[in-house]
Parts: sequence; C-alpha cells; structure tokens
Amino acid sequence: MIALLCALLLAAPEKSDLRDLVRTVEEQLEAWDVPGSSRAVDELVHAFPDSPEAAYFRGRVLFEQGKYDEAVKAYSDAAQRGAMPGSFESLAHGESVVANDARLARAAAEETKGDAVFESEHFTLRTRPGKDTLLAPYALPALEKAYAGLTRDLGVAPAAKIRVEVYDSAKSLAHVSPLTVEQIKASGTIALCKYSRLMITSPKALLRGYPWLDTLSHEFVHYLVTQRGRNTVPIWLQEGLAKFLETRWRGPPGLAVDEMALGLLQDAARKKTLIPFARMHPSIAMLPTQEQAALAFAEVEAAMRLLYQRGGQAALTELVAAMAAGMTDEQAVAQAYGKSFREFEADWRAEVAKPRSRAVSQKSARPQSAKKLVFKEDARGRTEPEGLVSPHEAPPEDAEARRAIRLGEIFYARRRWASAAHEYGRARARLSRDIPIVSRRYAFSEARLGNYALAEEALAKAVAIDPEDEAAQALYGEVLKQLKKFDQAKIALDNGIAMDPFDPELHAIYLAVAKELKDKPLEEREQKALDLASGRGPQ
Repeated sequence: MIALLCALLLAAPEKSDLRDLVRTVEEQLEAWDVPGSSRAVDELVHAFPDSPEAAYFRGRVLFEQGKYDEAVKAYSDAAQRGAMPGSFESLAHGESVVANDARLARAAAEETKGDAVFESEHFTLRTRPGKDTLLAPYALPALEKAYAGLTRDLGVAPAAKIRVEVYDSAKSLAHVSPLTVEQIKASGTIALCKYSRLMITSPKALLRGYPWLDTLSHEFVHYLVTQRGRNTVPIWLQEGLAKFLETRWRGPPGLAVDEMALGLLQDAARKKTLIPFARMHPSIAMLPTQEQAALAFAEVEAAMRLLYQRGGQAALTELVAAMAAGMTDEQAVAQAYGKSFREFEADWRAEVAKPRSRAVSQKSARPQSAKKLVFKEDARGRTEPEGLVSPHEAPPEDAEARRAIRLGEIFYARRRWASAAHEYGRARARLSRDIPIVSRRYAFSEARLGNYALAEEALAKAVAIDPEDEAAQALYGEVLKQLKKFDQAKIALDNGIAMDPFDPELHAIYLAVAKELKDKPLEEREQKALDLASGRGPQ
C-alpha cells in the first residue's frame, strides 16, 4: 500500500512542471508558431486537464486557429476553474487577461458570423455576404502572387493556409482589435496583421477606396516577417520591410511611398524633426495624425531602401534571419549593411534629406498628392476625398490659371463640355505642373465631345502623377477602349480595381473590354462583379 502511494505521488505532476509547460506554450504563441503551440497545449491538457491554465491556453490556440466560438467556451471554462497566476490578473485598464482575450474571441465570432468563405492554394478569405464578396476574385490572385515572391524573398513558407478577414467598417475593425475607431481614423490604419491572421477594412467603407491590394500584401509581409523572425523584429523594421515590399506582388519593391510623404520626409530631415524609430512602438497606428503616420512610413521605408540598395533582397532576407537567430535590431542591421549601426543611421539621415526621383510609368508611379482616408460615414456629402495638398491648388502667382479653373468648374457642373474643355485646357497650358483632377475633368469633357486622343494625353499624365485616382483610371480605361487599345485599357482598369472595386461603371467598361478581347473567364468575372457592384447580385 505504501509502495503504491509512493508511486502515485511520484507520478503526479508538480507545479514546476505546470510552469514549464505554460512557459513553452507562451513561447510558441509569442513566436506565432501555431502548430508548435498546439502540440504544447496538448501536453499541458494531458498533464493538467482540470487546471485553469489548460483551459485558457487551449482557448488561446483555438483563437489563433480561427475557431472563435470554441475559444470563447475554453476561456469561459478557464474563468470557472479559478484564478491563475498574478501576471494574468489584470491589464493596464483593469480587465483581466482572460476577460480581454474572451472579449476579442467573442468579437471575432460576431464579426465573422455568416461570412462567405473563399479559398486559394495558400489563403482562406472571409467577407461579409453581398457586395464584399466581389473582393475575392481580385484579392486571392494578388495574394498568391505575393506569396510566390515574398516567401522566396524572406525564406519562410507558412505551414498552414493564411486566414484573411475583411471587415465592413472602422467600427468592426476596432471591435476585433486593440485599436479604437478614433485611432484608426486619425492614423489611417485600416488593416492589421495580428492573432495569426490578416485583417483589413473593406474599401467599400471609404469614400473613394484605398490601395487595398497593396495593403493586403503589406499585411502579408508582416505575417511572414513575424513568423520568420519569431516575433522578435521591432516595429520600425517590421513596418519598413512591409512598406518597402508591399508592391512586390505586382512588380519590384519600393513603389508604395507617395510624393507627399517624400516631401514630409525631406522637410523633417532638414528641420531635424524626424520621428525617432523608438517612438513608433508599439504601433504606427498610435501616432496622432495621418501625416505623422505617413512620415513614419516614409522614414522606415527609406531605411529598408538603403539596405536594399547596398545588398539587394539578400540584405533584407539576412536582416530577418539575423533577428530570428537572436541578434538585436542594431546588430542585425549592421550585419546586413556591412557597417556599424551608427554609420547606417548617419547614411540614412543623409539619404532621406535628398530628393528622390519620381517614377513616371503608369504601372509604377507613386501618387504625387496622397489622399486622406475618408470614411463614407464622415464624408458629409462629399464625393471627392480631400488631398493632404489641395488638388485645385494652382501657382498663386498665376491668377489667370486660377480663373480658368473656376470657369471650368462652372461649365463642368452645367455639363457644357466644350466650354469646360476650353477653360480646363487654358488652365493646363498655364500651369507649371499637371493637377490630376483638372486633367481628369478636362479629359472627361473632351471624351464627351468624342475627342478621345486629347482625353488620352491628359489622362496618361494624370494617372502617372496619381495612380490612386480610381475615377481617372476608370475614365482612362473607357477612353482606351474607345481607341481600341484594349490591353492598355485592362491595365488602367486593374489599377482602378486595386483602389476601389465597387464602382459599377468601372466593371461595365471592363466587361466591354473583356468581350472585345474574347476572354470568356474575364468576361464572367466582370459580369459577376458588375452585378454585385450594381446591387443586382445576391445580397
């Protein structure tokens, strides 16, 4: 009997064993190793099946796997089993860790309930039923292109399909994340990579959309860097890599920073008001304005550009690998750059003060004037987003150009196309630079008169300066279609979709182009998109 009791006591798990198992699960979760954390939780549940820790960490793993309802139940079991160690008792705002995580799981379950689900080889996309389902035929191919390039570039291939969730408003994104609606709108952060998934706001929520396909790629870079670096890469390097590589899905990296942000960057460099990298922690989303966020992104993108110029993609791959191996950010940068971090920082400060030449091709141009992200609920009747620099701003010394623009606006509003084209053309001849919205309205007026060649010339310049103007891209597609330049029209329409895929007119033009090209799959895709964008599809 005594021998049996001794054997049972020896077989009973010790508290130290519990702590060790919990530490292992936490480490795997922190490193975004969901398969590893799942195996560790199985051990924890097997050894301590009735402990609150077993229920809580089972909930954490289920949450990271996207099994939100099951996670909520596991968190409830943990709460019922009693208190956990002190570190789990409360967060800064007084809520317990268990309660906070349970709230996030409930929010995710609520926001994704009834979602439509679409799958590709490496991704699972969830959207609200109805109009948002038209995102899938564009999002999944773009993500697969990003996967092909970025997994090779960064040296990591995820073990499971990556979950992508589309939310229909800033409120919904705030509901499932640590951000508030105010932070989302102030900083322009409308997408996150967190909790082992990509989370974006539908472009339908914005007045004129936003670069949502680049944004998906941006968040996917975060996903890969976090996994490859086992979540040790600090925010400034994370955001720098994501911003620099976000255009990799559609071409070379480094095409995402606009002229406005570059102007902010050079101005801050001259005035010595650059945002310190450390101030970007824990998130650029916490910065107070969209201008500050744009400056921060420009700073960190320039840092990665400098590394890339010195060592190519291999330098960026080496940077992430060095962080995964345990180096600090300064050690990793120094190794990848081939100089000390202090020398790297000095070179970077010198580099950001220099003007950067602007790309001019339609496929790769950066917008000259970035637009503030305006949510439809905040638009107050507007149909055009305001630029951070006024799109109608003419050189103040040229009063005649300003007068011509004002007259053009009057005639445009009255649909007097010949007079509008004349006045806008007069203004364009006097301006020292093209103003995209003036060129767009001039082109629209000329197109109404059947002068498609004149419209094409104006629109080519407008979209080169501001490729994020969806209305200009749609009009450009229509003009190119009229000129029977169907392949070029496709490029313009794809650029429009990458900003705002909910414009029915864009899809009507694309459908006509697809028919001219006799591309049946493209025709079917665009017919479905047109039906959904027009409200004729399943709602």
